[in-house]
Formats: sequence, C-alpha cells, structure tokens
Amino acid sequence: MSDSSSVSTGSDLSNLREVDVNSVQLGDGSGDWSDAVDRLDEYLNNNERPEMSARWARQQQARLIATDRCAQEWAESTVLLTATASTTWPESDRLIPPVAHYRRGIEATRDAREKALSRALSGSKWRAVRVLGAGEDGYLHAHVGVYVDDMVDVDRFEPWVRAHTSNSPLSTDGAHGSGTIRIESVDDDSDGVTGLEGYLLVNALGLDTTGDKTHGLESAPIHRKRAGSVLRAVGADPVRYGRTTRD
Repeated sequence: MSDSSSVSTGSDLSNLREVDVNSVQLGDGSGDWSDAVDRLDEYLNNNERPEMSARWARQQQARLIATDRCAQEWAESTVLLTATASTTWPESDRLIPPVAHYRRGIEATRDAREKALSRALSGSKWRAVRVLGAGEDGYLHAHVGVYVDDMVDVDRFEPWVRAHTSNSPLSTDGAHGSGTIRIESVDDDSDGVTGLEGYLLVNALGLDTTGDKTHGLESAPIHRKRAGSVLRAVGADPVRYGRTTRD
C-alpha cells in the first residue's frame, strides 16, 4: 500500500540493546519482560488450543481472507491507519514498562479514535478490522484496516490522527509511525486480494504469516514473543472485527 500521509517522528529504538529490553519490568508486578516470554512459551506448549498458536493462526487467516472477499463486493477504497506510542517517558530516556506503554499509549486513545472514525465515515458504508502488531523491540502498536464504499482522501482521516495524538502524551514525540494514513483503491490489485488484507495478515500478532502459511507464535522471532507476552498480560485481542456499518 502506498503512503499518502504520515505524521511521524524519528524512531527512538535504534540504540536499544537486547539486555535493556529483557530487563525492563513488564509493568504488572509479575517480573521482567524475559520472565513474561517464558510464561508465554509455557502457555503455548501446555494448552490444547492456545490463542496465537498455529491452529488459531490458520483460523484467523481464513477469517481475515473471508472478510476481505466480502468487502470487495462493495468497497471502493481501503484505508490503513496506524497508532503507535513512544517507548520512553517524555521526561527522560527511560524505557516505559510495556504494559504501561500499551495502557497509556494505545488503549487510552481507543475510544476517541473509534468515535473519530465513525464521524469521519458518516454516510458511508464501511467496515474496520483492528490488529495489534509488534515493533522490532516487542512494544505493541495498532493497525486499523478500513474498507469504504466510496473514494476517500487523507484529509477525511486527519481527525482520527488527532484523536490519537491528543489523548495520550506518549503518542507524539518519539512515537515512530504514529498517525500514518495509507489509502488505495480496491481494484489496484489483480490477484484477488487487497493490499490491506496482505498487510494485516503479515502484521497481525500471532498469525506470523510468511508466504501463504501462518505459524503462530511458537516459532516466532523474539520481538514478536515479547509483544505476545504483553498482549496476554493486558488481555487484549490480537484481532478485532467490527461490523459493517452505514452511519
């Protein structure tokens, strides 16, 4: 998908060392981040049907593909919106515990973002799918994929960006990629899928899609397992499907 607009600052992650990330406290009183990853591995290996396993990933892949196919029957445009947050406290360069980062930087703006999106698409038929993704350091961010039944432009979604950046002190300085808006027309692709579907499949935490296969988190890279451990700690859904709506 092509970038149409970006409200972004430089990444503050380039100098992170592995030991720095591993020793960060998870933020829920349960120990450090590496301990949380160990608990995630134990959960994945000792439950019959764990969330974010390979079996779960295949089910989610099928649902995302079905959602995309249904939306193609009426959608004219797809939109990808991204919400991230700084991984360091505004008043210092100390890393934020990942649970606090999610609660204060991503979850705190969710209601405002959802209301802004509903207002922005008033009068249109649309459907949104939210996935949580992992940064290279393991911190969570949110992608919201939107199918719309008419042609849209970037300006229409600027209120969504403002809803995010104005409702959390962590969503501005150092928040790499926050407020990115990407738009394309559904007929840009000739292989039967939209670019939005492919992006969500690759980035949704727990699917871990490579090629046409999904693997779950069992064999995922360490940064995605870190993110998975945070997701379990906060009780968030890796993928959330909205209803098809005409406001």
